[in-house]
Amino acid sequence: MLIFQINHYVKPEFIEAYKVAVLEDARNSTLEEGILRFEVFQDQANSTHFTLLEIYRDMYAREIHLQTPYLLKFREILNGQGMLTRSESNEVNLLFPDELKK
Repeated sequence: MLIFQINHYVKPEFIEAYKVAVLEDARNSTLEEGILRFEVFQDQANSTHFTLLEIYRDMYAREIHLQTPYLLKFREILNGQGMLTRSESNEVNLLFPDELKK
């Protein structure tokens, strides 16, 4: 299992456009067989900060996801419109709950 936490910091004028784009990507991503979980969060204290939590069955599932048309479209929108002020991606380890490790 692979877990990624992605933080996007969006320019204020692009918040609504970002939400439309990220939710389209998320809805499609949850249909992928190899994605165990895909969640999108918006920070309550800083509305320009979004966090994506992506949990993949294995590396092959992640590689497949990275080639999907909707993810490529999402990236094109982000880069083409210069929506982000900052982006960070980290692979993280699950400590709890243990059920997801099985």
